[in-house]
Amino acid sequence: METRLPTYGRGRLGALLLITAFVIAGCGGSGHPSEKVAPTAAIGTLVPGTRPSSSAAFMGPVRQVRVGGILIGYRQFGSGPPLVLIAGEASSMSYWGYELPRRLSERFRVTEFDNRGVGYSTDQLSRPISIELMADDTAGLIGALGIPKAIVVGWSTGGEIGLSLAERHPDKLRALVVSGATAGGTTEVDNSRHAGSLLNSLFPASAHPAELAYFAGILAMPIEKVGRKITERQADSERRFARTNDTYNGLSSIRVPVLVTAGSLDGIVPPANARLIAARIPHARLKIFAGAAHMMMFQDLDQFTRLVDQFASAGR
Repeated sequence: METRLPTYGRGRLGALLLITAFVIAGCGGSGHPSEKVAPTAAIGTLVPGTRPSSSAAFMGPVRQVRVGGILIGYRQFGSGPPLVLIAGEASSMSYWGYELPRRLSERFRVTEFDNRGVGYSTDQLSRPISIELMADDTAGLIGALGIPKAIVVGWSTGGEIGLSLAERHPDKLRALVVSGATAGGTTEVDNSRHAGSLLNSLFPASAHPAELAYFAGILAMPIEKVGRKITERQADSERRFARTNDTYNGLSSIRVPVLVTAGSLDGIVPPANARLIAARIPHARLKIFAGAAHMMMFQDLDQFTRLVDQFASAGR
């Protein structure tokens, strides 16, 4: 994700999450009854050896489906209205862990996937990666899986992809939840004035139990490959995103219901960005999580899942 700090930036977030998981390992509601539907038949090709074990087994194996010129790896589980999770830059779907997806799966039919070039999704090296291209990929996946309209939850760069998706493919969305994202361009509020370690910008010291639980969840997932090439290509996409106001300018055209969230202590993507996005989108809702940082949805699992559930219910 975007590199704005002299010592760290979003571009290394995916790698940091995985590294921290191994360091920590070494150290140490109501549903939608009116909309419950039986899971549809699996679409795409099964990837052997990808079913998580133990507490994460409910997520099932990865399947790959062709979208345009690439294969996208995804998991699908749960029952209820369709909800799609979009991960951040250079982060595989395994970085959602399993506790947040488990809670969401009690209310929704959840789809999580790897953005192009990450993990079980292929890439096209002849095409520069952009936020817009990944939004088109997401729209293609929603169509390929036969989802009429989805509630989309995008985290960090995934939130930026979600904003672009709402602008470019509004017919694919029922509602959008954006967490820890910017609108790009000259309006972006950077993090150059924020001091402190990157780890404290993920989870504050007061949330250490939630931090341990999150990284334990990552370790329960099969490891996915995030190579240097795709890390560089996705970082390039963020740099281009930060140079144009196209997404910001399009926010006022978004007509799907939007919930914008952020952590009040987020030093990676300061919460001023969430306020800017919410003010620009007609009728958008804004929720700043007090005492939380960039990983606020994992720190405040109950509050976040309840908020998504209530927001999705109000939009129907």
